[in-house]
Amino acid sequence: MLDETRSALRSAFLAGQLQVATVDPLTGILKRAPVSAVLQHRTSHKTLIHVLLSNGAFVACTIDHSLFQPSKGEGVIPVLAGALQVGSPVVVVDVNRVATAQVVSLSECPVEEYTYDLSVPLTENFVLTNGILAHNSYSIGGVSLDIEKSSKYESLKQNAESQFDKATEAKARTVKFIRGLQQPRFGMGIRSSFGPALSRGILSPRSFV
Repeated sequence: MLDETRSALRSAFLAGQLQVATVDPLTGILKRAPVSAVLQHRTSHKTLIHVLLSNGAFVACTIDHSLFQPSKGEGVIPVLAGALQVGSPVVVVDVNRVATAQVVSLSECPVEEYTYDLSVPLTENFVLTNGILAHNSYSIGGVSLDIEKSSKYESLKQNAESQFDKATEAKARTVKFIRGLQQPRFGMGIRSSFGPALSRGILSPRSFV
């Protein structure tokens, strides 16, 4: 990707003007919608699968990522890549027309440490450059815009790390407090301060009788 193209994409994304082709899941109508986030996922622990279609298009994605199949009505429904079989129909966009192509082959890919995904509100899907319609809820290895982690992703990560640190500190304080209560006082230990006395001690109700 040329530096000028990458810069233009980044600028459009940060300005909220980056749009992609997407399909209304209820009506099956093709339209354009803005990208709200670019997400980076750690997928070194996940299996990647290479999906080749009858029209020559292919995508490599994690087995828990969804592509789409035509629904019984007019829309489209997600299907896990790991649930696809040879011959399964997959929704594609061919010259501004929603169509289908059949799965020709499925093969496991080498693991990738990171994969990237777009977030497209409401329709929750986007069309790859090769025409395959992909869900945007999970990790996908078939597209990468080389855009830095979105603020949404970073915010979620930082919040989780902050909550973990607070929980760790609270646990450490609790352990320290309980150990302090267990120290002998005037030759007698105190095993509990939250319920009936377990032994004679300075804080035992028995001491005040």
